[in-house]
Amino acid sequence: MPVRRPTTVLVAATTTAGLLAACTSGGADPAPTPSSTPSASAAAVEPVVVTTVLDGEEVELQVGPVAVHGDVAVLRVAAPTTTPFLRMALWDVFENLASPGPSGVRLVDTEAGVVRPVARDERDRAVMSSNGTPGGPATEAADEAADGDEVVYAAFAAPDTERVDVMLPEGGWVADVPVVSAAAAGDLTVPPDELLEDGVATAPVFTLEAYTDAVGGQVRARETAEAVTVQVASDVLFAVDSDQLGPEAESALAAAAAEVAAYPGGRLTVVGHTDDVADDAYNLDLSQRRAATVAARLAQVADLSAFDVAVDAKGESQPAVPGTSADARALNRRVEIVLVPQGEAEAVEAAAGALPPTDGPVAPGPEGVTYQADDDTLAVRLPEVRREGGYLVGGFSSSRTSRARARRSTGSCRAARGTPGASSTRRCSSPRRT
Repeated sequence: MPVRRPTTVLVAATTTAGLLAACTSGGADPAPTPSSTPSASAAAVEPVVVTTVLDGEEVELQVGPVAVHGDVAVLRVAAPTTTPFLRMALWDVFENLASPGPSGVRLVDTEAGVVRPVARDERDRAVMSSNGTPGGPATEAADEAADGDEVVYAAFAAPDTERVDVMLPEGGWVADVPVVSAAAAGDLTVPPDELLEDGVATAPVFTLEAYTDAVGGQVRARETAEAVTVQVASDVLFAVDSDQLGPEAESALAAAAAEVAAYPGGRLTVVGHTDDVADDAYNLDLSQRRAATVAARLAQVADLSAFDVAVDAKGESQPAVPGTSADARALNRRVEIVLVPQGEAEAVEAAAGALPPTDGPVAPGPEGVTYQADDDTLAVRLPEVRREGGYLVGGFSSSRTSRARARRSTGSCRAARGTPGASSTRRCSSPRRT
């Protein structure tokens, strides 16, 4: 039986691709299709209505509003399904194995570069619709207004914007969901204490982290809220036991300088690291000399006048990865450029030139590629990539078909057709799925 797993990927829209956030689970089409169908239950505010596929079934979802109750906001998701369909489909099973609920949902603000996971109570339980939801008068009113639709809620730190994007496991990316007051939401929200009796203890907000790589992976950058760290492999910079730059160093240092030059200033530290070969004193001295060489060359290829530049060495004392294999030692031989920036970064233009060669099949995203291994076939598609704020958002799906398992699968299937014009869906009673 084929199993399809869509994933939503958020990528910094700067140089090369860096994975920032993802959600995975079952389904067939990762790209929700906006619908103009209005909400029947809201007069003051309407949710965003999208058609997507959850657990292999095409579903019309109402997403939103995000209703603000003081410092906490409650997101509503509804669909013409039967409980616990949405709880299971939007569940992060690794977070709470005992009680399904929409714990995998995230609120994403691409302008501010932050993501909000589901809020927690004092016992670190997700504040959301679940098996133990106590309910209350607002929940009863909301259920009546839903007119038979299944409705789930999840609590988050309140956004300070009028709209926010929502990332759904399986369902993909839903943009521009309205953020309103609880009073404006009316029957389209419930207070957090009707989701979990103890209410919200913590509502985290995380900064999106950006990862980029260049020069065939020899230059890797990680951007967090606190610092930007650029790792340059020593093997591309120096010959063995040398502190003199080699012929391949220029492209690597140019890529590193571009990351640094995107910022208007800050504290810049160039740190040398080595592997565990040779004694500590020798490695520390070599690391110091290599860091000084890189700092001097960076000052020649980039304007560092606005930066407070320092040189440091760690020798073999801070390996990037454990182990003494050739691959581990290669990763540990590096020079790190650590920038604590002042001010916001400008966009870094992608370097000109051809893309590096690939080892596997290549095809346009909507067409996808297929891998064949024995009796298994894996198909991967990337239907679209679009810009959301300072990021690129893409949804890709993968499906695996095993002929051996398909022959062993049993169970009856039935076709179900919804409203006129809707797509048909097919559900099997007891198939074996891989």
